[in-house]
Amino acid sequence: MNIHIHADAQNTKNILTLIEEQGFSLPCNCHGAHRCNGARYSFDCSLIPKKPMDVSLPDTSDKIQSISLEKMETSDGTADTLLIDLGTTTIAMAFIDKESGALRQCKTSANPQAHFGSDVISRIQAATHGNLSDLTDCIRKHIKKETALLCQMTHNDISAIRFCYIGGNTTMIHLLFGYDCTSLGHSPFTIKVPSPEPLSIGNCTVYTAPWISAFVGGDITAGLLSCHLPSSGENALFLDLGTNGEMVLNHKGKLYTAATAAGPAFEGNGLSCGCPGISGAISHVVLRTLFPSLTTINNAHPIGICGSGAISLCAELLRKHYVTSDGVLTEKFKTDGIVLSKSPDGKSITFLPEDLRSIQLAIAAIAAGIDILLAESGVSKKESFTLYLGGGFGFHLSIEDCQCIGLFSDLCISEIKVMGNTCLQGLYQWAVYERTPAIQNDCVPLNLGEHPDFQKTYLHHMTFPDIR
Repeated sequence: MNIHIHADAQNTKNILTLIEEQGFSLPCNCHGAHRCNGARYSFDCSLIPKKPMDVSLPDTSDKIQSISLEKMETSDGTADTLLIDLGTTTIAMAFIDKESGALRQCKTSANPQAHFGSDVISRIQAATHGNLSDLTDCIRKHIKKETALLCQMTHNDISAIRFCYIGGNTTMIHLLFGYDCTSLGHSPFTIKVPSPEPLSIGNCTVYTAPWISAFVGGDITAGLLSCHLPSSGENALFLDLGTNGEMVLNHKGKLYTAATAAGPAFEGNGLSCGCPGISGAISHVVLRTLFPSLTTINNAHPIGICGSGAISLCAELLRKHYVTSDGVLTEKFKTDGIVLSKSPDGKSITFLPEDLRSIQLAIAAIAAGIDILLAESGVSKKESFTLYLGGGFGFHLSIEDCQCIGLFSDLCISEIKVMGNTCLQGLYQWAVYERTPAIQNDCVPLNLGEHPDFQKTYLHHMTFPDIR
């Protein structure tokens, strides 16, 4: 397939980013850092075009194409359908025309409930200590405000919205609807209310993606739509690398699901100089003798380091033997951390030892969760899997770096598909193609916190892989 790339002399984006902005995601182990020698495609992955050009993409007619709604081209016109990915850290919204499927506008904002705590447990605690109505009111007002802004940006009237599709983790949906979430915060972590049925608010019908368990919500059932699981029948692992680290293993028609407390580090939160995966975020690091070589999103001036950049730096520290297997920086670096760059306001962008520890904890949580899923499903580690990687920052990840730090444990991966925001993609398919997300009867939810082997496995993965 041939596509036309729009670029001019002022362009600072590499070719992979330009291709992504047209709705295509191409796997590249170094994401334009020129470490794969550009041999995978007919063009150099690090190329920064300065004029229009045509490129040939691999034939994907027999495969699922990864399309990020945030990077699809928007068009003017009427819109009547709202898609909402209600995340713990961020809220992503898309405004579309249901009949044509045309994307009018996308918008991402911070979840204002962060005032009550950065993770679901702290928000459950806040809700059970008399703040439930405040949490509900807070998120509803925010969604209403963001919806009004989307309407203003697209010159549509808010009364024209006829449909709304929402996906989110189980706790976030409970807080949105004002449900009692006390039982979600303690063992045995039961859900006392069913997934919300469609409801009418004025002229608008609101649909909510059903949850699987207290830990695996509608954002994941929507995400499974975007990956065509389990209908594909393949051995597959779906990973959503957000604050909650949800994962679904598809094996012989059964879905094994779990979530692990990865924390907000993968999304840039909780790091001393962290930021989301936005323009200027450091997404790749190569440690040199004097100063680090940095790649930023859109090649903009560095403003902070995002999750993919932190993973890249951790992998570099391992390769250069600047960190021990226990996650302690060697004498090469001072205890006050690694200075990467200066932000536009002149402040140092520094990666501290505690940032390294945050990433190490997140890696151990994900890797341990994968091991438990493999054990419970009876899958041999010699069997190959397709890995579907969700989460917005996946587009900027180096798979080589992920494997270097042991993020995917020792899973045998035959193919990796970087999917982007799978919740929004699944909601889009639900709205436009009426592919309804459903809970499978053969779904096996696992509670990692109560699994007898999780703590031992987690501690095992707290040690970085041995790099020779």
